Amino acid sequence: MRPSCQGVVSYIASRYACCAEIGVGAFPDVALALVRRGVAVLATDVKPFEHNGVEVVCDDIMAPDLSLYAEVDCIYSLRPPPELIPYMAQLASKVISDLIVIPLASDYP
Repeated sequence: MRPSCQGVVSYIASRYACCAEIGVGAFPDVALALVRRGVAVLATDVKPFEHNGVEVVCDDIMAPDLSLYAEVDCIYSLRPPPELIPYMAQLASKVISDLIVIPLASDYP
């Protein structure tokens, strides 16, 4: 895991019990680190798969299944496409969850 992600893991693990990672893709390092620290993680992407023991559930952030996020108190995404951030904000608002977005350094959402 990148050193920059260790800070994100520490921050989330110290504040939240159940999180959702939006657009986990092929890099579930943060989700895995959170699980190791006792945080429940719902990993989502547009295609379901399992990677290193993390089951990734299929969900489209533009039309999310709200029932998946019922217990989530934090939604986070690492380097998402900027055009998806408003959908994440809408989801967080609907399920009354905090939202953490870590953009690419070159992106300005």
